[in-house]
Amino acid sequence: VVNAAGPWAGQIGQMAGVDVPITPLRRQMITTTPIPELPPDFPFVIDFAQSLYFHPEGEGLLTGMSNPREKPGFDQRVDEEWEWTALEAAMKRMPLLENVGRLSGWAGLYEMTPDAHPIFGRTPLDGFWLVTGFSGHGFMHGPIAGKLMAEIMLEARAQTVDVSMLDLARFAEGRLIHEYNVV
Repeated sequence: VVNAAGPWAGQIGQMAGVDVPITPLRRQMITTTPIPELPPDFPFVIDFAQSLYFHPEGEGLLTGMSNPREKPGFDQRVDEEWEWTALEAAMKRMPLLENVGRLSGWAGLYEMTPDAHPIFGRTPLDGFWLVTGFSGHGFMHGPIAGKLMAEIMLEARAQTVDVSMLDLARFAEGRLIHEYNVV
């Protein structure tokens, strides 16, 4: 059994009797109405000081910002007050946004590990494997994560990229690998 349940991986682990240190945390995104002035090569912009980001999405931008007061849990409702806080921060970073509208907004869940890095590999329960805890990078890393997990399960280690340091045991053994660039 491969536990790839994202924010619910901790709960699935509990069902199997395995402690999987995953904390679900809400994140919110907003898309804007079209921005004709946006150059076609506009980059992905991240302001790590505010945990703010934006990038092209359709003819507008997608923007989001981490809420430092967000409580762990499975709430996926949009917090309209926080949405405005995030939009105001984005407008300060890019004043052009003052002239556009909100097209849509939504909330989803990150699956956070204590060090914001994923977990790959075996667990103490024979036949129960983990590939989870991508802390917001799961969709981007999904294809390679599947390949690496297949290698780990079939060949006892990842061949393409060494991910042995991302095992479950690192949490109990104090081998956390701190990630400082999570938004």
